[in-house]
Amino acid sequence: MLIVLEYLPIVLFFVFYLLGDIFIATGVLMLGTILQIIGMKFMREPITTRHWIIMWAVLIFGSITLFLRDEWFVKIKVTVIYIAIALFLLIGMWWKKRSPLQSMLGSEINLPLFAWRRLTYAWVIFALALAVTNLYIAEQMSLDAWVNFKVFGTLGATLIFSVFSGAYMFKHHTDREKDAEEIE
Repeated sequence: MLIVLEYLPIVLFFVFYLLGDIFIATGVLMLGTILQIIGMKFMREPITTRHWIIMWAVLIFGSITLFLRDEWFVKIKVTVIYIAIALFLLIGMWWKKRSPLQSMLGSEINLPLFAWRRLTYAWVIFALALAVTNLYIAEQMSLDAWVNFKVFGTLGATLIFSVFSGAYMFKHHTDREKDAEEIE
């Protein structure tokens, strides 16, 4: 059920874009994002900083898009979200002197500090690359191309990058013996 909530807004956005237009899809995206947060609260699931950043970006940029009837603002929202994620990770590294990824995952995954730092900087670079790519596609390509990139490109790229991140974490995981004991 949680996986349905995680992807509900983007699926609804895509379906309503195909059935209607970008403005209907934007309104549905806003509603779907609010329903996602309400559903997570109802299910007593943790709502992360990422969820809050996305929700506020969707509501702010979606409202501007609908008010001005200008699709540019919903397009730029993706870039703003990925820049915010990159800044969150960088500020956490520099201000708290600890990787935000380590803070979120460190109780479950034991990695040396250098591995947490590299992984965090890799995610910063990845987020900034998606932000720049989104900006390019939003500016230079058709609305259909941008919607397809937003729905399939960012999701696919994130999935692939997550797999590589998982492989990197596995390579540097330090409690393999403990894990083997838990499996047996």
